[in-house]
Amino acid sequence: MKTKIEDNRLITITEAAYILGYKSYRSVSKLIDEGFLPTYSLPDTKRKRVRIQEVMNLAKICINPK
Repeated sequence: MKTKIEDNRLITITEAAYILGYKSYRSVSKLIDEGFLPTYSLPDTKRKRVRIQEVMNLAKICINPK
């Protein structure tokens, strides 16, 4: 299965919070701490990022739990 380039795009924790409908990045930080979302690092920065596809998959699970 081929992965689209957009699926691998890294976004900020704040952007992930917006996508998931949270008012603050702190809720996403909690998801990261609890192991629901892995983080990634970019060169020359200390700020963590998350993959947009993993955020979208998490949103699908939250909306349609099985």
